[in-house]
Amino acid sequence: MLAKPTPTELTAPINPDRGVEGHRNLFCSFYDGCLDEAVKRSWNSWTCVRCQLFAVEPAEAGVGLEDYATQRRLG
Repeated sequence: MLAKPTPTELTAPINPDRGVEGHRNLFCSFYDGCLDEAVKRSWNSWTCVRCQLFAVEPAEAGVGLEDYATQRRLG
């Protein structure tokens, strides 16, 4: 059985200067769905660290986070 993505609410926003990577896997194929879920639930912030998929999804080799983030789907 495949694991289901499970984002977890954070009470405080993530400080981008300290790195989002420690809390979220931006390369995960479920990232957009988890972000949508956090927005629907009106969470201030959220994390992937308790999700079984957090460490499973490989990072995109040779792609920086800024480049990857600006190329994400818009629809």
